[in-house]
Amino acid sequence: MARESAAGPGWWRSAPLDEGVRLRAMAAADRRAGLRERALRGAGPDVQVVDVVGDHWTDLPGEFCDDDDVATTLQALTDGANLIWGAALPDDPVTGREGMRCTLAALPGGGYAPALVVNHKVVDPRRGGSSSRALVTRLLDWAPAPDPTLRVRRHPGDLDRLVHAWRLLEAIGHAGPEPIGAVLGLGSSRSVVHDLRPVLESADRTHATRLAVVRGERDTAPSRIGECRTCPWWAGWEGPAGPVVGCREQLIELDDVSLVVGGGLVGPLHAVGIDTVAELAEAGPDRPADWNGEPFADAVLRARAHRDGEIVVPKVARPTIPRADIEVDVDLESHLDDGAYLWGTLLTLRDGRPLDEEGYRAFATWAKLPHPDEGRSFAEFWRWLTAIRRRAEGQGRTFRAYCYSKSAENGWMLSTASRFGPDGAVVVVPGVPSVAEVRRFLSSPQWIDVHQAVTSQFVSTSGLGLKVVAPVAGFHWRDPEAGGEASIGWYRDAQAARGVERDAGRTRILAYNEDDVRATRAVREWIARG
Repeated sequence: MARESAAGPGWWRSAPLDEGVRLRAMAAADRRAGLRERALRGAGPDVQVVDVVGDHWTDLPGEFCDDDDVATTLQALTDGANLIWGAALPDDPVTGREGMRCTLAALPGGGYAPALVVNHKVVDPRRGGSSSRALVTRLLDWAPAPDPTLRVRRHPGDLDRLVHAWRLLEAIGHAGPEPIGAVLGLGSSRSVVHDLRPVLESADRTHATRLAVVRGERDTAPSRIGECRTCPWWAGWEGPAGPVVGCREQLIELDDVSLVVGGGLVGPLHAVGIDTVAELAEAGPDRPADWNGEPFADAVLRARAHRDGEIVVPKVARPTIPRADIEVDVDLESHLDDGAYLWGTLLTLRDGRPLDEEGYRAFATWAKLPHPDEGRSFAEFWRWLTAIRRRAEGQGRTFRAYCYSKSAENGWMLSTASRFGPDGAVVVVPGVPSVAEVRRFLSSPQWIDVHQAVTSQFVSTSGLGLKVVAPVAGFHWRDPEAGGEASIGWYRDAQAARGVERDAGRTRILAYNEDDVRATRAVREWIARG
């Protein structure tokens, strides 16, 4: 936490909102609006449904439950409504919990369970004897039952919010007899039920710690962790009472060691007297006793790079990456968890022999996701990629395809094949390969993760993402706002626009995607130059 001298009371209300957080909140609001009719549909004459907030539920930070919505919610609870959509739970001054919005479902045994509507996956297909079968229910008639086809995904953030909501319900005397909640997300038409008892104690401890910090009862000092990236305290901002100094500035002043190591590794360094980057840069080869992370030599090298003003430095004598006669760089664009709408490719013929036209190709759908046209665009991409591979093989030429951080590409290839391929998908799109065919390609030596090659051979003071490494390799994006979070906003704007504005938005996305594949090629060519 940063200094609060200039923040004043209620400082968080003036804090700037991270763009990624805003976009995800808006996407979740879109999903709630789309599910609202379905969730409320089927209510019979004896079923009481109270719609507190309608489709104007954004859940953006800084938007609070007003008194009228709280009063409506409390009356619906008193009346014994079966379902309260967009309920506004009041603040609890005793425990210091702030009020929140959620949906409340009546339980057969009395009381209510909180339910969240989220825009991420909450289940996966269940294969073989895997555990964690999902317990699912409709919200209008609470009757949890195991679904043998689904395996539950537990998101700590969802569980934390459910505990918060359940404690608020408990405070006003309307919680169910046991702590329980539900999440309606991607991958299931019904809500996934969570038993909150295993996480209740730890969530309460976390709340108590947060409350002590806010009340000034617990001393704090800044230390960089992963969440700093989206936190307004990191860079600071201009508050109503003056500038609020960010943690980054304080850490730089202190030369704090957390600037160059992950949050979980700071403690072991402090335990052996290493508090600053300069001290870590001069450390010997022996790692601290409780060090449990990256090789200690990498952390030392990163500290030296930070000290010397470098961004990316090699940790091997001569970095290498596999090359081929025919190379294809691949980059996808997706809209959150809704689907992958664009597969961009860059064909390079390194041996100079003709095969196909070199350059950038895009395989896209602009239908509002989720939509079967996503399968059509992926099928076109797969047919083209497969044809290039086969022609190369037929001519005795080597082939490789590259991406930067394969988790996204692999995940969406497999997801699209499972949703639109020939393996029993609800909607089968011609040309979409089977999951097995996709897996064979992904596990072959023809599919190269450039990010993996970078992380195994380099360290960086600013991460090893493409936007960090490519400029070091000499590549620069044409769009000054280029970035993954920005592209989500461009996609949303293009979907909402018409005519010239819509076409301009799509063109901007295509240019960004083309620069991404060219950046990927620039990085691997930079590695190959040694």
